[in-house]
Amino acid sequence: MNVSIRVAKLAEVREGFVTLLKVAGKAVVLTRLGEDVFAFDGICTHAKYLLGTSRLVQGCQIECPVHGALFNGRTGAVEKGPAETPLPCIAARIEGEDVIIEADWPQQA
Repeated sequence: MNVSIRVAKLAEVREGFVTLLKVAGKAVVLTRLGEDVFAFDGICTHAKYLLGTSRLVQGCQIECPVHGALFNGRTGAVEKGPAETPLPCIAARIEGEDVIIEADWPQQA
């Protein structure tokens, strides 16, 4: 069952950057491109390494700091290896000034 969770204020998610958060025990990265916000699993699908807060590469790519894999900051698709599997997308939306995600993983107390 999905649960809506407010994870940040829109003003806290800088345009052109990756924002790393811990949400209900899970690493989540947000990207902001204009007035759109996107959310993904915060672990690289290749290196199993935590993606960190950083500037988006070429304006729209999330870069893994270990081997340099690039993921599309809108879709999570692999744009440069060595990763072969896209970043799992997490439904995200803006409600007023809040960024809301739909968590489908077990909630921690």
